[in-house]
Amino acid sequence: MATPPKQWMVTVTLTDKMRLGVDADWSDGKTLYIKNVLAGAVEHWNKQNPSLAVGTGDRILSVNHAKGDAQAMVREIKEKHVLQMLCEKAAAKESQPVGVPGMVRAGEQIPGMPPRTVDVLLELRAKAAEKESGSTPARALPPEDGEPPNHYQVLGIDNKADDAAIKKSYRKLVLTWHPDKHPSERDEAEVQIRLINLAYECISNPLKRQSYDQMLAALERKKLGIRLETQFIKPRMSIPKEFMLCPLGYSDKFVRVVDNVLLVQTREQAPGIAFQEFFQAAKFSLWWLPEVNNMCRLRPRETAGQGMDGGNNLCFDFRPGDEEEPTAEASCKLREDQDSKKCNLIVSASPFSQGAFRFEAAFWPGRHLSYRRPGKILMAGKADSGSDSADFLLVDYSTAYKFMTTSEVLKGACESQGGSQGDYVKLSDIRADLSVRLYFQQMLGSAVWNNKDFETFFEGHYDEWDFDVKKSRVRMRPDGPLMASASAPAAPAPAAPVPMEVEAASGLTDRLRCANSQSSTVKVLLAANGDDLARLPPNAAIPVLNRLAEKSSQLPPEKLASLKAAKRRFLITLPVLLGEGVFSIKKDRRRDSDVELTLKELLGMEKSVANIEREDTEKELGTACKGARESIVELMGARIRDAPKEVTIDGLSELLALPLNWGTVAASLAEALTPLLQKQKPGALLQPLRTAARLGKGAAPVVECLGRTELRGIAYSDGATAAEILTALAESGLETAAVASKLRPPLLPRLPLPELVSIVAALAEHGLSDDLLRPPLQARVAVAGPGLATVPPSRLLRLAAVAPRAACVAECALGAIAGAAAANLEIWPAEDVAELMLIVATTTSGPTISPGAKRLFLRVGEVLIPQLRKASRTVLLKVVVAAGAAASSCRELLEAAAGHIVTKLPDMKPDQVMLFTQGVLPLGGSHQVVVRLLSYWAQMLAGPIDSRDLTPDDIAQLAMLLAMVAPDHGLVFQVIGIRLQEAASRLTEAGHSALDAAFPGGAGGPNFPGKENLISALAEAKKKKQEEAEKKKQEALERQRKKEEEEERRKQEKSEKKSAKAARTERSRSRSRSRRRS
Repeated sequence: MATPPKQWMVTVTLTDKMRLGVDADWSDGKTLYIKNVLAGAVEHWNKQNPSLAVGTGDRILSVNHAKGDAQAMVREIKEKHVLQMLCEKAAAKESQPVGVPGMVRAGEQIPGMPPRTVDVLLELRAKAAEKESGSTPARALPPEDGEPPNHYQVLGIDNKADDAAIKKSYRKLVLTWHPDKHPSERDEAEVQIRLINLAYECISNPLKRQSYDQMLAALERKKLGIRLETQFIKPRMSIPKEFMLCPLGYSDKFVRVVDNVLLVQTREQAPGIAFQEFFQAAKFSLWWLPEVNNMCRLRPRETAGQGMDGGNNLCFDFRPGDEEEPTAEASCKLREDQDSKKCNLIVSASPFSQGAFRFEAAFWPGRHLSYRRPGKILMAGKADSGSDSADFLLVDYSTAYKFMTTSEVLKGACESQGGSQGDYVKLSDIRADLSVRLYFQQMLGSAVWNNKDFETFFEGHYDEWDFDVKKSRVRMRPDGPLMASASAPAAPAPAAPVPMEVEAASGLTDRLRCANSQSSTVKVLLAANGDDLARLPPNAAIPVLNRLAEKSSQLPPEKLASLKAAKRRFLITLPVLLGEGVFSIKKDRRRDSDVELTLKELLGMEKSVANIEREDTEKELGTACKGARESIVELMGARIRDAPKEVTIDGLSELLALPLNWGTVAASLAEALTPLLQKQKPGALLQPLRTAARLGKGAAPVVECLGRTELRGIAYSDGATAAEILTALAESGLETAAVASKLRPPLLPRLPLPELVSIVAALAEHGLSDDLLRPPLQARVAVAGPGLATVPPSRLLRLAAVAPRAACVAECALGAIAGAAAANLEIWPAEDVAELMLIVATTTSGPTISPGAKRLFLRVGEVLIPQLRKASRTVLLKVVVAAGAAASSCRELLEAAAGHIVTKLPDMKPDQVMLFTQGVLPLGGSHQVVVRLLSYWAQMLAGPIDSRDLTPDDIAQLAMLLAMVAPDHGLVFQVIGIRLQEAASRLTEAGHSALDAAFPGGAGGPNFPGKENLISALAEAKKKKQEEAEKKKQEALERQRKKEEEEERRKQEKSEKKSAKAARTERSRSRSRSRRRS
């Protein structure tokens, strides 16, 4: 075999069934290094062109228009069907690139870095940052006494910054202020990282950020003395039924009741207190009094409904005679005192902040409920001028979930994934957890973070999380605050009184059960309190969903609107009701037997939600239905794992049709199915098998379990049933060897021929060996004769498409397929005929061409030529390429197709014209089509050209193609020479290689005016590039030398330290021995 030149062109055509067939490395970013040649288009190019064969160690320098950019080449290979590749022969000593061991951290490759060396990594980055800036990093100052924290200043961003800017700043600050890189100032670094985390937690959450921005605006108005119009605000209508008191200016502080004492605390000031426990103690309500408008009593929620003469009121004691004393103050306490002068309040809207209110003592004018730093609640005057805060934001308790931190959400997800004891959990499982997805969707309004964002977050919260970058897994630190709160004993439940929310939920449950029609259910749902609705027991959702799913097409418009509102409200609440929401008391009750839902019940609920979505013809409930179904499906997956005995054969098809997380569920489901499949008849599991086969590799355990059961009795099945079973397994790519073993007598003769063709094609696509594929091909396909013409063309084409990668298909079946296609070529689409012709032409050639292939080539012109007039440009181009590959047998077709497409050249893109040029070259340079094409190239190149459509390298490749066929066409080469001379400096290595092939030695190849100037310009440009490359090489060698010297110096220092330590140890032991002897 002849040795390939140093650089040469390779042209291959890809189809949906034929891949390129090379295993390539593109770590240098510029070329594709061929590590191995696999079955595919390149392998068949090698068979057809042994003197230009592509082998291991060669490099691909360009693909179509892409050169010098490995990623662009890969995109061309993925997106284009016809590829024109410039290849370079491997150098004698060139070897495969060896990856540098290391780790990827924060988007940067750090060679030689062992995993999880956080201290060294941060120290290196800190030194680099300080060296670059020439100063120590700026410190974020804690807020001054009485001033709210300036989160924007802490993060170094403005108040208009978007999410990307916030993340970028946070990542930079975390790397800068990580305590591990400030060993001498660790306390200061911990303060800084705490401020940074607090700022990011607030600003990255749209709900928290909105509240924070409103607070800043209110404080600015108060500072400037700008007052809002409040006369139209009605406190009785505006204040929520249940609320939390948040002093204006302190967005993270809440008034709480602890042991009947009023405290003002942040979450940090109540360590070890769980999220729900913290906010349950911050829940207040008002008891409105009839005497005076807006007069009320402020009570903790537990006693809010005990009437005027009951309840635990906020009380204050002024001394007699203090009415006229402006500086008189009184502390506030909670007690069962019903004295109107001590507990009656008048509510008014804040003049500075929307949603905020003031509480004035009813019988002590000018005295307002006020917050005084650091944590005191009292009645005091000077509401507008003093430093006390007399304005309180009344935060609706039903929105308390928005104050949940990201760490708390991730903690719940970590525990649900098995990390409650400090075990590692895969980050992919955390990201896929429903509560995490709901948090990001409903709270942050964004997609779940990528791994890089999570890595930054875990680095910033180093005291809570331990993140393993190498294995992409995380755990709660055993000695961290999250584990401390998880292991803290739960407070005993009070025996009495029964919480009002439980009573309310119970009453709502009874009302829903008594609602015996859809309309009555709608009324109850619309009238219910949202908090009570979320506290319903899960089994109460079943009849409600059944009622809402009933058909309602005949309702009047007003009732139909109410029904949609009720559906939306209940579906939105359902994730929280089922215990999967971000803020739900059901999480602690999910394992109670009285609230668990069986798998059958969950299936019924999913059907009801699906029916509701189907009835929603206007698609107004799409988002709500999607969230509800995700919650139900998530619980179904957990139920399969926890209660496998609930799985039945009857509901298997419905179960497999659901979008479960099959990566975590499939193994449990297969284990549950194993004892149920022992006595199943052949074909009984066909429908579940078909459904499971479409689920992909995640459901492999289920497919294998069902497939093994069906294969056991397949010998006794009829041919059609057996073919369906084998097709399902072959398409899935699982149990392929077992499927092939069944393609033997006595079952093989009973299989319908079309199904057998599909089965063999599927097995070949999944890479089954030739030894297993050969028997059925030889026994049925190769000898089918006229019977093969009854197989649908699409199936024949699919089998033919695997011939380039499966030698036995090319040997035993391709000729028979070509002959069968030739017999009824009239029913084949023109595009499929062109594809089949290309496969046959590139797979078989010369004296070995089969009789079937000969018949195909003889008939293809007869059938296709009459259709060319109506064919699209794409089909014509495919026909030209296919006919060009078999030009010796299809010259008439090539001339006809080329004659049609040559008239459309002005409407074609340059890459299509290049492809057309490649196809028509076998006609010879004197053919009228080629002459017309060359004239078009000369005209196009002489005019203005967009460099994005036709680069200098493209022109160089064109010169190489035309030099082989039309070296005497001086005009086109003259224009090419002018263009290349202008762009010589922009030619890449691939372009120079193409021109070396077009003009061997400079003097060879076509002659045209200006050739000497072109060769001179090319030589000068090439020399310059070589000099630049040599310079870069020397710089790289110098950097490598310095790196090696530095590594050697470090090794020497390490060795010296080790020796010194050993010497000190020996001296210490010697002194000890001396003391013992003395």
